[in-house]
Amino acid sequence: MYQKLLLLLLCVICYSCNKTSLTNERFFIPKGVENTGVVNKYYRNLYLKDQQNVRTYIDYSVTKKINDSTYSREIYGPSFKMQSSNQFNIQGNHMIEVSAERIYGKDTLTAVYPEQNKNFYLTFDKDTVHYRSKLVNEKSRYVDMSKTITMVKDTMIASKPAKIIALNIIDTTVYGENQKSVTNFHSRNIYVQDLGLYSSTLTTDAFKMERVLVEQLLPSEFNVLSKHNIKRVGYIDFNKTIDKDKELELCTDQEFIADYYNGGNDRAGFIGGKGSLKRLIFSKLDINKLRDQSGYLTFRFVINCKGEAGKFTTDQSADFEYNKKQFPEETSMHLYNILSEVKEWKPCIIRNKKRDSYFYITFILNNGKIQDILP
Repeated sequence: MYQKLLLLLLCVICYSCNKTSLTNERFFIPKGVENTGVVNKYYRNLYLKDQQNVRTYIDYSVTKKINDSTYSREIYGPSFKMQSSNQFNIQGNHMIEVSAERIYGKDTLTAVYPEQNKNFYLTFDKDTVHYRSKLVNEKSRYVDMSKTITMVKDTMIASKPAKIIALNIIDTTVYGENQKSVTNFHSRNIYVQDLGLYSSTLTTDAFKMERVLVEQLLPSEFNVLSKHNIKRVGYIDFNKTIDKDKELELCTDQEFIADYYNGGNDRAGFIGGKGSLKRLIFSKLDINKLRDQSGYLTFRFVINCKGEAGKFTTDQSADFEYNKKQFPEETSMHLYNILSEVKEWKPCIIRNKKRDSYFYITFILNNGKIQDILP
C-alpha cells in the first residue's frame, strides 16, 4: 500500500512539473507552432552616454524545439549572419543552459561550464539563481561571464500573462596576456506568453540599449528574407567601382568589412577630422569642374586596416528630390582625384583591433558650389 501511494505521489509530481514546463514553453514558442519554432524581429535602440543621437539596429531571434525538453535559440544580425546560439532545457520553472556560442566574424567562442553546477539561463521562480561560464576560442581570447537572475513579478501585457526578470551580469573579456576589460550590465527583461522576449533594457556605465519586439515570423518566412541575395546597405561591388583596376589590400574577407558606423568613437574617417578634410578639398578644388551642378554627390569607398582608401563608387548619388542622379564625369572624376590623393586615412578600430570598413563622403552641391560636406 505504501509503495502504491509513493508511486501515485511521484506521478502527481511528474505531471505537475511537466504541465509547468509546457506552460513555460509558451514564453519562448507560441502555442500551435511548437514543431516549427518562431522568429522574433527586434529593434535595438542604443543610447550612448552624453550623446543625443540614438542608433537603431535590427536583429532576429530564432527559437526552435529540439525535443520534449530542449530548445535552441539563434541570434542573427541585419545581414542575417549568426551572432550567437545556445541550447537550454526547461525544467519546471527553471531554464538550464546546456551549450552556447558567440560568433565574431570567423572567430567562434564556445562556452565551458564549471563541473557540478547548474547554469541557469533563466528562472520563473522566486529564488535568485546563478550562471557561470567561460567562453573560449582556440587562441588566447576568452570571456568569463557570471550572472544573477531574479524573477521580479508576474504581470499582464497586451492581455497576456507576462514575467519580468532582472539580471546582473559581469562580463570579463581577455585578449592575449595583457588586454582585459570588465563590464557590468544590468538588464530588465519582459517575457510575454506566446510572444517570447517582449522587451529588454540593458544598461552599463557607457550606454543604455533597449530591445523591442516589432514582428513575429515563421521560420519559413525568415528563410525567404535571409536568402534574398540582396547585399547589405554598405556593400560595394568591387567590379563596378571607379578604380576597379587598382588593387586595395584587405585585411579580411570582403564579407567582414565593417559598416561605416561601426567603431563608435574609433570609427573610420579623415585624420584631423572634417575641418581638415574641407581645407584639403578647397585647396585643390577647381570650381569650374563642378559645372553648375546641384544635388548629393556621394562617394562610397573602403578604408582598409592600414588606413588606405580605394574601391570608390558614386552609385548612390541623388538630386534634391532624392531621385537617383548621375553627375557629369568631369565633376565626379575631379572630386574623386582629390579624395584618392589622400595618402592616409584613419582606420576603424573594433575591440582594440584595426579593421577594414566602408566609408562615405557626400558633397552637397548647389548651382556649382559646395554647400556642405557630410558626414
